[in-house]
Amino acid sequence: MRKRKRTPCGRALAVLVLTGIVVQLIHMPEVSAYLADRKEKNNVLQVGDNTSTIEEKFDPPDTVTPDTTYNKTVSVRNQTDTPCYVRVFVEKDQSEIPLSIAFDTKHWTEKQADGYYYYRTVLEGKKKTEPLFTSVTTGKTEETFRILIYEETVQAQGFQTPQEAFASIRGEQESGV
Repeated sequence: MRKRKRTPCGRALAVLVLTGIVVQLIHMPEVSAYLADRKEKNNVLQVGDNTSTIEEKFDPPDTVTPDTTYNKTVSVRNQTDTPCYVRVFVEKDQSEIPLSIAFDTKHWTEKQADGYYYYRTVLEGKKKTEPLFTSVTTGKTEETFRILIYEETVQAQGFQTPQEAFASIRGEQESGV
């Protein structure tokens, strides 16, 4: 077997090829980064402040008189600047007691299937709803009773109706109420 003689040209070529391989390995991350794509988007989220309270004008009698109308005004006040939708749940504590409540159906819906009365319009910041009712009439009873009132509000922005807004917090679609 004959030995090949290495020439200076052959060595230079080998060094050049080896150098090229090393350079490629060094720049490989840059090349792969060049071929990749990445985008970021920073979103600013704000938590809405939504605080409301029940405002009630009522002077409870010492004793219940049968067939008597008592003045009792119930409204909801938005204490923040955030416009919101309002709904109120009203129930007497004893279902068998004869009692009549004159609900306002001009500004409020009738009692819905979910048990709530919905304020028909957006309640602007620092404003109060029209009263849900202004009187309670007893039937033929002298038993004492309580009227339970519970209210909820939800930010109005992004919704067309109160039912749609409240359905969204439950992760539902509007039920067409």
